Amino acid sequence: MQYFYGNYNCYTLGGNLKNTYICPSCKQEFAWDDSLDETMIRCPMCKVEMAAPAPLLPRGSEVGDYLIKERIGVGGMGEVYLAEQKSMKRPVALKILHEDLIQDKAYLERFYREVRILAQIEHSNVVKAIEAGYTGNVYYFSMTFIEGKDIKRLLDEGRKFTETEALQIISGIADALKYAWEKHGILHRDIKPANIMLTPENEVKLMDLGISKKTKGEDVELTMAGMMVGSPQYVSPEQAKALKDIDFRADMYSLGATLYHLLTGSPPYPGDNAMEVLARHLDEPVPDPRKLRPDISEATVELINVMMAKNKEDRFSNWDDCMNEMKDIMDDLSEPVKTPSSEGAAGSPQKVPPSATADTKPKVKKSYGKALKIAVYAMLFIICIVGFVFVVKKGMKDAKRDRAKSLFNEAVNFIDNNPEPASFRKAIAMLENVKKVGEPYYSAEAEIQMDMILEKAQKIKSKRKQGQQRDALEELKKKSYEYEKAGEFDKAIAFWQNYQKGGQYAKEFDFEINKAVDYLNRKKKSSEEGIE
Repeated sequence: MQYFYGNYNCYTLGGNLKNTYICPSCKQEFAWDDSLDETMIRCPMCKVEMAAPAPLLPRGSEVGDYLIKERIGVGGMGEVYLAEQKSMKRPVALKILHEDLIQDKAYLERFYREVRILAQIEHSNVVKAIEAGYTGNVYYFSMTFIEGKDIKRLLDEGRKFTETEALQIISGIADALKYAWEKHGILHRDIKPANIMLTPENEVKLMDLGISKKTKGEDVELTMAGMMVGSPQYVSPEQAKALKDIDFRADMYSLGATLYHLLTGSPPYPGDNAMEVLARHLDEPVPDPRKLRPDISEATVELINVMMAKNKEDRFSNWDDCMNEMKDIMDDLSEPVKTPSSEGAAGSPQKVPPSATADTKPKVKKSYGKALKIAVYAMLFIICIVGFVFVVKKGMKDAKRDRAKSLFNEAVNFIDNNPEPASFRKAIAMLENVKKVGEPYYSAEAEIQMDMILEKAQKIKSKRKQGQQRDALEELKKKSYEYEKAGEFDKAIAFWQNYQKGGQYAKEFDFEINKAVDYLNRKKKSSEEGIE
């Protein structure tokens, strides 16, 4: 049997069940309908045919308290089934560890580690763990079965998300990631549309904690050194480099890439192969989503830029700041807020009641009609006031952003067109003015520019000091030569030794000083022996 290691959408239901696989030839993900009785499947990208993987467990078989219904996913560690928990009479997602791996202690450790991670998570946006165990040689792990569709499936089906819908989804996942990180020190490390699901009740659920990493307390790192963890199209630069020192900002980067995909229908860095995509994550600037969707607001573009900053230090310093920015953007968007649904496009048609007949129309008195008219006018007045406040508030925020942007561009232009280091002091003052405006994005950019200037100033200062020390050393050499010419070798040697004890010189001069002292000792000895 050929076994395919891929990603699994292990909690989805709706229409035909489809698994997500990674083609062994082109390394691209694709969905395959597991309900079809096919022996061969074909990758839709590269057209390579491959054997359809047979389920580890047949339908109707039992694993402990669970009755197998059908396979719904295939992953790198095993398979996931829709099952019924017999004692509770409820559907569950049952993950089965592959039979070839149960002899490997490292894999078993990772399997139970996943259970421990999920067991700690009590959050409305995260799929809940039920239990883990084994019977015979079958190791299993059960989770709450959630009906719905993952975001990747919805995008593949042509679903278009409004800017507000996309931000609502991403904000819900950010809240789950904040909880996992701040309460339990857990990273997800594989945030992508396929791991985010929308239920029929319009709830957002984070799936697949199978490669999560616990970074606080118990730290079990089973990933081999130099091995990247994550999905290439959404992976952070630090994960692409296979660095071990990563934190919540890696998930933030991937979440920003996912937001880009939700808004544009395409990942930020498409490519023909994984290595090309990883290289683009490392080297290329964040693409402007407005090239694919011009109606996206500038604030959301800036949000994506900060979340996907190449250097993690340039991203939001905590989840709260990131989520607050999302909330501000949603508050400022003029479109009405619509809750995203997995059941189809937003704004499902409402049932309209039958028109009232003449016999059933209520008799409205004139006085009642007058009161109603007054109430309507009052409501319109309130709406106008609220609208005015909204417009003023939005205008003030836009004005602040425009002011900060103008000051920042002016400062950068001054830095680029004036000589160093004479321009440093004024440049710092100009960047301080940018920060005083209080606009988050340009304040952060100003801080980066200030750090660069201070670093340059320090290098120039250090170089200047070394030059002064070198000039002083040359003067000392001249004085030493005068003692040497007069035959006063002891004075010359003491002169260098006293200078060395003072320590007011660059340490790299030690070699030259010691060399001068050795030379003078040899000259002294030669003079005493009558040798010139």
